[in-house]
Amino acid sequence: MGLNGWHRGERLVHEKLGHNDNYSIMSLYHHIGSDLPEEHAVFYTTRLPFLPIVTLDKSGRPWGSILAGTDGKPGFVRNSRSRHSTMYITAKLWSGEPLLGNAETYKEDCPILVAGIGVEYPTRRRNKFAGKITKLRKTGDEIHLELLVNEALGNCPKYITSREFVPKPNTSPVIISQNVDLKSNDRLPAEALSLILESDTVFLGTTYAAPADDASLFPSHLGMNQRGGRKGFIRILPSDGRTVVIPDFSGNRFMTSLGNIEATPLASLTFISFSDGSILYLTGVATNLFGAAAKHIMPRHTQNALTTIYVTGFTLVTGALPVRQRLGTAPISSPYSPPVRFLAEEPGVTTRIDDVTLLLTKIEIHSPTIATFSWAPSQKLDVLPGQAAILDFTPLLGARGYQHMAPFQPTSVNDDRIRTWTVSSMNTDGTFSLTMREKPGGAVTGALFNIARKLQEVRPELLKDARQMGLNVGLVGVTGDFVLPPPHKTKFLWLAGGIGVTPFIAMLRGLNPAYEYDVRLLVSIREPEVFISLLSEALRERASKRGIIMVDVFSEKDVPQLVEEGVVLHQHQGRVSRNSLTLSSGENAGVSKEDVSLEEREVYVCGPPAFEETVLNFLSDLGLDRTKVRREGFQF
Repeated sequence: MGLNGWHRGERLVHEKLGHNDNYSIMSLYHHIGSDLPEEHAVFYTTRLPFLPIVTLDKSGRPWGSILAGTDGKPGFVRNSRSRHSTMYITAKLWSGEPLLGNAETYKEDCPILVAGIGVEYPTRRRNKFAGKITKLRKTGDEIHLELLVNEALGNCPKYITSREFVPKPNTSPVIISQNVDLKSNDRLPAEALSLILESDTVFLGTTYAAPADDASLFPSHLGMNQRGGRKGFIRILPSDGRTVVIPDFSGNRFMTSLGNIEATPLASLTFISFSDGSILYLTGVATNLFGAAAKHIMPRHTQNALTTIYVTGFTLVTGALPVRQRLGTAPISSPYSPPVRFLAEEPGVTTRIDDVTLLLTKIEIHSPTIATFSWAPSQKLDVLPGQAAILDFTPLLGARGYQHMAPFQPTSVNDDRIRTWTVSSMNTDGTFSLTMREKPGGAVTGALFNIARKLQEVRPELLKDARQMGLNVGLVGVTGDFVLPPPHKTKFLWLAGGIGVTPFIAMLRGLNPAYEYDVRLLVSIREPEVFISLLSEALRERASKRGIIMVDVFSEKDVPQLVEEGVVLHQHQGRVSRNSLTLSSGENAGVSKEDVSLEEREVYVCGPPAFEETVLNFLSDLGLDRTKVRREGFQF
């Protein structure tokens, strides 16, 4: 027998999201089975080294748990071929594991509600279930469970970070922090906050407590789900240090987790460090926010909903999980995962601007894939050198419709038409310019460059004055703290990869004329002729021409000459090396009256992730603390 429809919380969520008139959504509950399919039974028993579940404590709060065998291998879950919906689990428990306490609520005549989700990380396959623990027995540090499944569903692979695991038996778990009943002024400890912000995966447990008049049709049950994204996609309100914010991405639109929360506002969160086996268990009061209320918390969230969990209890255990990420391998983020969006109250993130439009005024084509687009805002803007503009291209491209999966263009699923670029120059006529590279398959840059190429072909005069086309887009705001420090700091090392040079172009224009500067700019680039042209223009327009600017260009192509007073240009073949970085930092460079150590410089890095990681490793090798390096905060 299947479900009888959506319960009251799920109906409310569908109503708030405007799904009520869409039969294909409102009938999705038919896909949730009441028996465990044989292929799911095989999956749970043979493919999983650990199994996240959720149970309730004595006061009805959900807590996540991580079940695993002592050897960290699949096989700790078993079932009978004739009874697929009954699973038998023998798992190792450790101090701090919530199931130790929650198991005390078990009675033979009163089964424990349970839900779980299995994720096979190398393949991104996942299935989830809900039901009851019908038998429970503890022996030493092991627990023996019999589970009867009455809800089963297979899920899509979106937002799962792929990983390769190896067993880690003989662990020695230790509780390093615990408070299961937080007071109103309590905050989560630094170790817990760090684990949350470093995570790309969380297991979300929910509960539905059925009212008496509804229990026969929609009985009480639990839910367990996986939420994934890029590292840091889950945020914490700085104001209280305990409210966790989880954005809701475009999914299968069942809305069971949000529905449970809407009816019973409680949730559990379980975070795992797959590198050292630490596990953070959280429980708290959950709230769904929709539309403007969600945007108020996370202004640039791509979808229409998010969930906050006000944590009321936590336990942090280190060295617990008997499974680890294989050494020498790296997690692979899902191609569906959108960029990380920050909270409105996080410092130095975004100055939101309402009711400002931008008119395209000029296009400069530098190469087939690099161009500068200039825009006239409908009101005056204040932008610091190095900051970025957030543009909304919905007026140009139209709003994106719902897609569940898009294997050939996965980023389109959560595409809100909003893009961010560094402002390469604030112009004297009140316009500003954005220098960008065309992204292969990019919806926005593809459209802009197609316009540029068509104008170059048929109306080249419009490239110099594009106003008469009337191409308008929206301005969401100005963002970024990747800017020049106070004027008295005048010694810099700027490291740029590719189009990541644009904030430094802007900073050169913004140098204070009252000071003498010592700037080392290291650039790794494929189009040196484009870079030299942009650099020459910025150098001519810079306010301060005192001091020296040393530019090291790494490219496989010949680098044009650069003749500017106070500027020294060096060309290098190949890639950036640690030795070249040492010279570029100014140590033994032989171009200044006194050598300047790396520690004396303000170090900035901007470029693709691989470039940034390479130069950060070099800087670490040279003794510089990585935390002192300024990095661009937005993603292109």
